[in-house]
Amino acid sequence: MKLNAGFVGFDGTESKRAIPAIHQVKEAEGIAGDMNILLRSPHARAKSMLNRFIRLCDARAFLTDEKDRAAWEKVGARIEGSYDDFFEESDVIVVGAPEGQELPYVEASIAHDCNTVLLGGAHREEILNDLVKKNVEISEKIREDIAREFFFGLGNYDRFLKAAPKLIQCTSCNTTGLCRTVLAAKPLGLRAVLGNLDRRSGDPHNIVKVSPNAIQFGSGVGHQGTDAGTIFKEVKFSVRASKVPTTMPHVHQLNLVFDKKLTPDMLLEQLSKTGRVVIVPYEDVGKKHDWTSEILEAFVSGFERPISPEIFELLFSDAIIPFELGDYTILQTVMLVEQMSLPVPNYVEAYLLFCGFPADRVHGSVDKALGVVHGVWPDELS
Repeated sequence: MKLNAGFVGFDGTESKRAIPAIHQVKEAEGIAGDMNILLRSPHARAKSMLNRFIRLCDARAFLTDEKDRAAWEKVGARIEGSYDDFFEESDVIVVGAPEGQELPYVEASIAHDCNTVLLGGAHREEILNDLVKKNVEISEKIREDIAREFFFGLGNYDRFLKAAPKLIQCTSCNTTGLCRTVLAAKPLGLRAVLGNLDRRSGDPHNIVKVSPNAIQFGSGVGHQGTDAGTIFKEVKFSVRASKVPTTMPHVHQLNLVFDKKLTPDMLLEQLSKTGRVVIVPYEDVGKKHDWTSEILEAFVSGFERPISPEIFELLFSDAIIPFELGDYTILQTVMLVEQMSLPVPNYVEAYLLFCGFPADRVHGSVDKALGVVHGVWPDELS
């Protein structure tokens, strides 16, 4: 098995975690193929990340613009080829460019017959409209792929493997968290997910001038629940997304609506058995885990991962409030999404999808290679 992978936006918050993760799984499964990186602006963060990926992943560097060659070579980069060479020598392209900048890379992927992975922030319909405006020849297969549901490997890997797409879009960090929750809760009679998620005002490397008291609440439902609804069509979503002056983690305060009587312990048991979900006890020998910063610090300190903080697991508090309304039970929950790394295992599965990796092995292989756990923290993890 061999598949050359190309990465655009390799120094982005999620991409720089996806690259070593994909490399780890390639090594563990003996999958051959190069790790290609497209060099764009030679700023300090990108230069330092390139050195790390050359060391960790034997990454090969390709140049977008010839005018930047000297700046890259000055820091020891060995340029393997040009912009077109990057696409020519990559079988699958992971487009991790900032939101709204994906178009030229999708166009180049189509022109070079590459498979394409879009991350959660991309807008496929806008990309399609822009391709049409540029008179780019778009196959019916690509049109079908653009209209397809989001890729969430834990829930729809089989469907995607059978469809054999050329282009897929992975779920975003918050949508991935919602999907893992729904995957666990569906067997208990989940009918709807309502609530609010507090997300960061900007990425950690963005300059955000904002008052510490400033929270921007959404005027309607966010894309996160809508995107999850493309995968779990039998569950209704109404999730507002608010922006708060913090960077991590995102905090979801959700009401899960069930059509039967059940207890919080029943949901917690389902969650603890679900891959990539970890229950965090609220009470802990006289201590309370009720501050997000303390929970992240305590959890990540027990793991050795290439980039910190790197939390692939959805952290779910056991502080659940039950509420009965006729025949319905509403469970009020809190969960933590480490937005930079939570969807990374899904990106790895997207790469394995294009490798034709078997469905019965994919989740276990990814979790084993990356050391992803599930269960109850800290003593009952698998």
